[in-house]
Amino acid sequence: MRTSRVFTVIDSHTAGHPTRTVTAGIPPLRGHSVREQRDDFRAVHDGLRGLLLHEPRGHAAMAAAVPVPSREADQGLFFIFSYAYADMCGHATIGYIASLAAMGALPAGFEQNGMSIETPAGIVHVTGTFEAGRLTSVVLRNVPSYLASADVTVEAEGLGTVTCDIAYGGILYALVDANQIDLPFGIDHASRWCRAGMAIKEALNAASGHPQVSSVLFHQAIEGGARHLVILAGNKFDRSPCGTGTSARLAQLHARGELATGAPYRAENILGVPFTAKVAELARGSNGQPAVIPEVRGMAHISAFSTLVLEADDPLSAGFLPS
Repeated sequence: MRTSRVFTVIDSHTAGHPTRTVTAGIPPLRGHSVREQRDDFRAVHDGLRGLLLHEPRGHAAMAAAVPVPSREADQGLFFIFSYAYADMCGHATIGYIASLAAMGALPAGFEQNGMSIETPAGIVHVTGTFEAGRLTSVVLRNVPSYLASADVTVEAEGLGTVTCDIAYGGILYALVDANQIDLPFGIDHASRWCRAGMAIKEALNAASGHPQVSSVLFHQAIEGGARHLVILAGNKFDRSPCGTGTSARLAQLHARGELATGAPYRAENILGVPFTAKVAELARGSNGQPAVIPEVRGMAHISAFSTLVLEADDPLSAGFLPS
């Protein structure tokens, strides 16, 4: 076998959504900050995204965490997806920490002090809970999150009038009460929810007067919180409750006076697996707007330790991704 590229990876899932932590094979990247290194990867090495995440080695919902050096924090980390890049990803950060734990590679002192991670969105802090030396959950203290626009109304194709809030939790979300949509809120109808989410996203992003959104988070109230379904693209949804989406939801609820600082919030995915979260403290956003520091607790589980290989004569070196 003649190989032209070799990568070692650890696969995990956080409440059902995959993270592929790339432990070797990424070429050196230029840039002082993590954002600059991510942008260099996108500009020069974007073909590796398809190789790592598209079929036949991945699938439409695959995400990856790429560790890089940081001058500002204990570690740098950026995130790549089968279809896009994101400045921050909560489920993948949790998956990365679980992968370090599985390798026995958590930094010295992590159990007592955690670690700081520089992402393209800013520096986050992670800690963990342990039982008999085993990691049992990861606690992510995210970047300042805020409500950007409230009570935005759009006409979405096939849905009629939909009202949402737009909030930032590392990326921008449209937050939509699922009860506005005449669909059963369950995994069996995920493809129909994807179409509904994309109709809302396209309508919002075609309008003016509010920020452009990356994803749509549908929420439905449950005791102590809400069930979440985040629509990423036309055929992609977040299997987890979504760390950045949960952060945006905390910012929304706090801004509306519906969630006090320190009060618990339960975010379930549509499989019934939860994150627990709270507003840890108050802050200011990048433009000085009132913001919160969200704290999200979840856990990832390891699914594979793998070596990905590209043979020199493989005709699908960039992979493929059905629409």
